Formats: sequence, C-alpha cells, structure tokens
Amino acid sequence: MMNRAAPGMDADHVADTGGSMKRREAGVVFIWVLVGLFVMAIMLMAAVQPASVIMQREREAELRFSGRAYVEAIREYQQEHGGAFPNKLEDLVKEGPKQHRYIRQLYPNPFAPDGKWGLLAPGATIVTVDKDGKVHYQSEGGPPTGSVPGSPGSITSMPSTQPVIPTQTGKLPTGSQTGQTGETGSSGTAAQPTQILPFRLNGKEGEPILGVWCNDHKKAFRSFLGKDYYDQWFFSPLVVPPPLPVGIQGVQTQPPGGTTPPKPK
Repeated sequence: MMNRAAPGMDADHVADTGGSMKRREAGVVFIWVLVGLFVMAIMLMAAVQPASVIMQREREAELRFSGRAYVEAIREYQQEHGGAFPNKLEDLVKEGPKQHRYIRQLYPNPFAPDGKWGLLAPGATIVTVDKDGKVHYQSEGGPPTGSVPGSPGSITSMPSTQPVIPTQTGKLPTGSQTGQTGETGSSGTAAQPTQILPFRLNGKEGEPILGVWCNDHKKAFRSFLGKDYYDQWFFSPLVVPPPLPVGIQGVQTQPPGGTTPPKPK
C-alpha cells in the first residue's frame, strides 16, 4: 500500500510545482508590461515638449511676418497721406487714394489669446537698465526728447532679463519707476537711461498708430534687430528699415548682430 501511495504523492508534488512555475511566469510578464508602459509614458512625455517648441517656432515666424506686414502697410499709408499715421488699424484695410488696401488683412498677434497688439503712439519711451540687468520702460507723452535717432540703426543692444511694462497711465508700477528723474528702481540703485525709443508703448486707437508690438516676455529662437525677447520687438517704420529694392545685388549690409555676412562663394 505504501508503494501505491508514493506515486500519488509524486503527482501532487509535480502539479504544485507546475502551478508555481506558471505563477512566476505570470508575475514576470506583468513586470515587463509595467516596464513597457513606463517606457511608453516617458516617450510620450518627451514627444510633448518638441510639439510645444514647434508651436512656438510657428508663432514666432507668424509674428515676424505679421509685424513686418504692418510696418510696410503703415509706411505705404504715410506715403499716400502726407506722412500721417493711421488712427486705427482698420484704416490699413481700407482703399486709399490709389484705390488699393495697404494690408491684405488685419493679422492677429499670435502670442495674445485675444489676438490684440500693443499699439505704439506718439511720444517717447525711456529705456533704462538697473544693476541687476533688468530693463525698465518709462513712456511719456508728447514729442520725443533728447537724442532720438530716426534710423533703425539707432536701436542698440542691451542686456535684458525681465522688462517692466508701463501701465495705461504711461507710468511704471510703483517702486519700479526709473528714468531721467534719477529715481531708483526696485533694486535700490538708480538706473541709467540707455536709449530713448521714438514712441510710447501704451497707445490707443483714436491717436496716431506708429506701429505694433507684442507684450510677451519670452525668449525668441532668433533675434530681431538685435533683440532676443518678443516684447522688445517693435514693428514700426521708425525703427524697422525698408526692404531693399528688387534687383539690387551685391550690397553688403551690417546685420543687427554686428557681424559681417559671409561673402558669396
């Protein structure tokens, strides 16, 4: 009888061993599934960032195109209206004396949720930089004062981290006002004027519109007229040079970065 029981015990032992092996295999498969899901999650997270970068590049290209379109439209409007600026952006899509519109359509600001632009108005904006490298803008009404160059080359490069944008009253926020009055900024050190822009940054429709700008402090992939942040890009005929006439070749120009373009091979 003991001989007959032994084979039964061996069979039960084999069955238990087989079940344990299956459970171990199922556990290994489950772990690999978790590892695969984790890797897929990392890959998806890595794919999201390039998508946002691509979107910013597209918006930046749109900002350049739209801003330059407004510059040329305002420039042409001035030529047909004795040097006067439009009082509304809508004036640029109306037919002028030559029976044509100055711009194909009113392009929105690609970095503004509502698509609205900041308007540049007559006056002056004093640009100062404090000891921490922060840029401060102080807009004042009336004609520009001091040495206000009228050519695009007058806009010089300066260090920038975070600009302080004027409020609707034309003054900077309390504690940050700087400029020719010698008042100190938030750092406690008087900021020195570095340049004067020939327009105000807080213009409104109904007064002459000298140009548009994007109030978004974000670093660009490519600089524009030597400026690396979108809120330093001012699209106005007063600071953006006109395009070279068609057919002119071999003209060497000095780009905003201060480096000489390579000679054609």
